[in-house]
Amino acid sequence: MKNEKLPLHQLLEAIDAPRFESLKEHFKQLVTPNLIRKGRVLVDIGQINSTIYFIKSGVIRSYYLKGSEDITSRLVSEGEIACVAESFFSQHVSDEVMETLEDTLVYSITYEAYRKLARENILIAHLIIELLEQRLVTFSERVRLFKYLTVEQRIAYYVSQPGSLFRRVPDHYIATYLGTTPATFSRCLKTANMTKIQH
Repeated sequence: MKNEKLPLHQLLEAIDAPRFESLKEHFKQLVTPNLIRKGRVLVDIGQINSTIYFIKSGVIRSYYLKGSEDITSRLVSEGEIACVAESFFSQHVSDEVMETLEDTLVYSITYEAYRKLARENILIAHLIIELLEQRLVTFSERVRLFKYLTVEQRIAYYVSQPGSLFRRVPDHYIATYLGTTPATFSRCLKTANMTKIQH
């Protein structure tokens, strides 16, 4: 995993910079800090995602339904951005659910406030573009991960990453996120542990 600053850290540092001095108070009025309890559904299927969240602490999961099974599409935690992107940026109804997996402290901004900031301040607009570009790169890296690695390799890679949420969220959420079943995920973990013991 690259040693890069996470979106929330970049945003807060930028707002504290002298070039944003005239915007700082206005920005603080638009961006609301909230503590959201574990298990809260932030966006449901059929709703429009009207708010974007910058996570100070906690975990948020997005998932979609495939038959009777829910498949995790994103797991994000401290420093990251949480939204159902297709719904938030287009203001169309969501085909995913977004929920908190822990008590989660966020800075939230509504779609209307986000558009107003981007439209009225060129520096904020550039910052938003930079953050979105980074998220697209991260998504592309995940696509490559799925394309070239076996299930076993994907699990080993994810569990070994510093930002991994392994042991912090239920294994079956991680399993579906990595494109496998909970049973396969459990078996691969046991195999990896046995290999470590033997060595």
